[in-house]
Amino acid sequence: MNPMMPPDPADLKGLTSRCIDRSYDSLYNLTTSLPNTPSEERRDVALKQLHDTYATFKKLLVLTRWSVQSPLTDKCAELLQEAQTFQDQANETNDRLYFLHRDLDRAKERKYDLTTAIDVLYGGTYNRLPRVINYAMHPREFPPVDEEASIAELDAVLRFRLIEETIPDKFTDINVQDGFVTAHAAGEFDMVFTVDGTKPESLWLVASVHTVLTDPTALATYKHLASTSSLRIIQSNAPTDTHYMQLKILIQKRLNHSTTPLLDACNIMADFCCSLALRILDAQGQLLVETRWPHGVSFVNHDDVNTLDIVYWTDNNTTLPYVQSSAPGTFSIEEMRTRMHPDSLAYPTNGCSLRLQPRMGGDSPGLFSLQLFPAPPAALLKRYPTLLDRALAVPANLFSLSADHFLLGSMQVHAASALFCLERHLLVDDKTVVIEGTYSEQRLTTGTAVLVARSPRTLRLSRVDSTGCTPLEVSWDLRTGRFGVFCLAKAPSVVVAVRHLEILLQTRCKVQLPGVTVAGELSLTFLTQNTDSDKTTVTNDASEVVAAVAAVLRQVVASELVTFASSCSNMHVARVRDRHAAAIDSLGLSPDAIFVQLVRSKDAAVFLVVELDRFSQDDDAPQRPLRRRHVGSLDLVDEDDEYIRSPVFSVVQLADRSALASTTSVRFFERLPVVRRTDVFAGSGTSFGSRKRKRRDLPFLSALLVHMAALGHQRAHWHAIDAFARKYNASLTTSTTLSRCKQFTDSTVDGALDSRALLPSRPSSIVAVSIPFPDRIQTNPQLAIHSLEARLVCIHGSTASSTAEITMRVAAPPFAYVLLAPTLASHVPTMRGRSFTCAARPNGDLVYQSSSTNHKFQANLIDVVVANVMLHVKPMADLGRRLERTLGALMRYRSAPAGHFYAERADPFKFTLACQTHENAVARIHIEHKVVHQFPRGAFVLTSSPHHVLLPFLQDAFNSHKSSAQLLEVLERTTVPLTMLSRAMAAHSAAKTTLTGSSAEAGLENPYPTFVPSNLVLVPRSQTHLRLTYGDRCAVDVIFLADHQIKIQCAPASLVPVPSYSKPGGATVDRAAFYDTLRLSLFPEMAAV
Repeated sequence: MNPMMPPDPADLKGLTSRCIDRSYDSLYNLTTSLPNTPSEERRDVALKQLHDTYATFKKLLVLTRWSVQSPLTDKCAELLQEAQTFQDQANETNDRLYFLHRDLDRAKERKYDLTTAIDVLYGGTYNRLPRVINYAMHPREFPPVDEEASIAELDAVLRFRLIEETIPDKFTDINVQDGFVTAHAAGEFDMVFTVDGTKPESLWLVASVHTVLTDPTALATYKHLASTSSLRIIQSNAPTDTHYMQLKILIQKRLNHSTTPLLDACNIMADFCCSLALRILDAQGQLLVETRWPHGVSFVNHDDVNTLDIVYWTDNNTTLPYVQSSAPGTFSIEEMRTRMHPDSLAYPTNGCSLRLQPRMGGDSPGLFSLQLFPAPPAALLKRYPTLLDRALAVPANLFSLSADHFLLGSMQVHAASALFCLERHLLVDDKTVVIEGTYSEQRLTTGTAVLVARSPRTLRLSRVDSTGCTPLEVSWDLRTGRFGVFCLAKAPSVVVAVRHLEILLQTRCKVQLPGVTVAGELSLTFLTQNTDSDKTTVTNDASEVVAAVAAVLRQVVASELVTFASSCSNMHVARVRDRHAAAIDSLGLSPDAIFVQLVRSKDAAVFLVVELDRFSQDDDAPQRPLRRRHVGSLDLVDEDDEYIRSPVFSVVQLADRSALASTTSVRFFERLPVVRRTDVFAGSGTSFGSRKRKRRDLPFLSALLVHMAALGHQRAHWHAIDAFARKYNASLTTSTTLSRCKQFTDSTVDGALDSRALLPSRPSSIVAVSIPFPDRIQTNPQLAIHSLEARLVCIHGSTASSTAEITMRVAAPPFAYVLLAPTLASHVPTMRGRSFTCAARPNGDLVYQSSSTNHKFQANLIDVVVANVMLHVKPMADLGRRLERTLGALMRYRSAPAGHFYAERADPFKFTLACQTHENAVARIHIEHKVVHQFPRGAFVLTSSPHHVLLPFLQDAFNSHKSSAQLLEVLERTTVPLTMLSRAMAAHSAAKTTLTGSSAEAGLENPYPTFVPSNLVLVPRSQTHLRLTYGDRCAVDVIFLADHQIKIQCAPASLVPVPSYSKPGGATVDRAAFYDTLRLSLFPEMAAV
């Protein structure tokens, strides 16, 4: 043992055991010997024994602590051993070189074969002479031969032999020249044949063979077909001369015993090119796995059977292996196949694959044959006949080989197969002729009508009632081997539904592999989660996936519907479930229902509920035999049903409370009846003078929403009136008419709405309601209303709308109405509110009309009408009676001479007082009762035409004293003089340039500087007091007195007094002379100071 080398390592457990054993043995010996030891020596012996034991275990402790450094010690030992080994080998090498040098010196010495020399000298022969010397001797000369004749004779023999032989189809060109037959297989190989004689039974000889990979001409011709990396792989796998020599010998051996020599030679070369191609593809595949496809793809080369398997999608659990199921004592189909074909190569079980193997017949076109595992369905290949040719075309040239082409092509075929199988699970097979890229109408297995567009890469679905702009697109991701779901709609609900469907397809939908001995057709299986345990079972039930697809399509339609409703001015999509979840659940509404707000009141709102996942079974619809189709277990209603049964529309009113709502928040709930398809687009050919786009241009569901919204408005108004009647214990009388009636217009006749002005007839529904006016609502003595009649009209068609008209039947008019004449209707329109129109009829009735498209947020018309009657009509009726008494006493109620006011219009909604100020000029004062900021319960609002600068003071005073006589007196004092003031200022502005030019031409000087109207400021001071300020220098006060007198005096704040009006008390002029006074005296003097 080398003392430099450390000892062999020992086990710590063994050392510990040995120390314990030694300690135990010594302690046992001590206990045995101590009784026989003298007492004076026992202490020393025991101490020695304990000291030895302590020392041993101390060494063991140190060794244990140092054993942590055993890896470092092992490395040091290995280094020492390597150094010792190197030193030994160096010494051995030195010794061998020494002995070799000595042997070389001995080899230089001559060694004589004396025995052989004696035999040659005495015998004359040398038996050990090599025979190859005979071939090195000069050959004997041949007799002269005619080479051209011999070659021509041999060519004729070759042509005759070719006629007799079976020529392979793979030979694309055969040439006979110079006694040789050159057979060319394009893109693969060349072979040169001849015969060993001119006799008919002479054998075929192979002169040479080579492939296109080593042909310089072929390389220059076909190198553009391969990439740089492929050319490098091809050159590294190209055959050498040794390969060609061995191949030539093999072919020649086959030709010597073959009855079809050319066909056998071609088969051998085809097999060789096939193996060569598979080897090149395997090398390309390994490069792909290392670079571009590091996960889920593998290339498995079976050299023993000359087969290459391309396996993919192995790392995402895309496939399910085949499970053999057989009864006890029987064999499964896969076991029977295995027994019948024991030598068959099994297909991979960890994913889908493409098998490349030699063709059964060597003279068949193509380098090799392809087999997909699993095989694509036959119906898919019937639908897309060119799918395999486009995706998996086998090249006929070795330079065109590409592993990437076969990998992607097989993935595309399997992706198309997976989409096709998914389509068969989703849709009802009704033998529809499929045209690639075009939409066809079919039904999901749930019964939903959809439009389907198919292609080998995608499957696009959209509901028939959607716009089709954002279809659901299902595809197959080639890299991950999973389904992918995409939709352009970006609504949050659509994104969540799409993600759920994608996860469901990726986790529950699997590709079922057939038996490994036979490439059966591809099929999909679905995993079902067991509710009792975490185990999953394999089934063919795709109901969960179909339901998820239907949910996504439903959410897409819902998002389109919400987008359209949000773009409408009179609709508002609300999130009702957040506050009224209990109420909605109690009504049994769909969780995905859409709530469109139609009418809004102070404490409740009416919503149109759209349930896209429900199918209406309206028993009230006219009975008509429906066309139904039975497909499997489905009972489907045919598309030509004249009624629209999906989606289902409802109307609900929910109370608006700050606290969490309960089931008591539902005021009313009503399912709307089904409508005819023809009613939705009725009258679409007539635009009725509107430049807006026709409803026919809208998508079907959007037009249906507008149509049902109009019907919902009608029902909301009816329920509001019904609630009003129940609140005041009034009896309600209702009559409904379904007919083709005509649409109302907004034309007016004698100041009232003409509800009989009609447009061309279209389908409509009319609900007439009549109730007595409640006694609890006090309108007397101003207004005696005895009944309330409502007419609710829903007009169908392209301009679907809902019109509600409420008529207040009055016992007698509170005063004599003065309605606008027809000629003045265009100049003086009827009173219009924000969401309704109101007018009075000659018999005293009050008519309120509301349209569903007037304003964004609609209010209950009955509430608006009652509020209008109590807040506005009653004060206006009281004012009308007082105004009638005032003007009637002066005989100026309906007409008056110039300079005095009369009632041009008088009804409970608006008063118009007119006064002819001068020829062809009329001043009008409009009086309405409105809610203003200063008066929340309403006040009289005065407006004028033209502008009346003192009108704010008149309005405040009138709301204080409510005296029509005082109002008329002040108006007659101020209106005509203010008109004169306006005319005088306009006359100065128009005559400024003319007067200046004429004075300059005559050579005269103006007595005063030119008056500039823009420097004059009018400052209202009171109802009858107006201050005129000019250029911040002078100011005069104009006071309108009784008896058509006007007082003009200098204002106290005037810096410079106006000469004519600076005396105490000013000057008083008559109204008739006020215009001339302003134009000729006041304005020039104010400009001069």
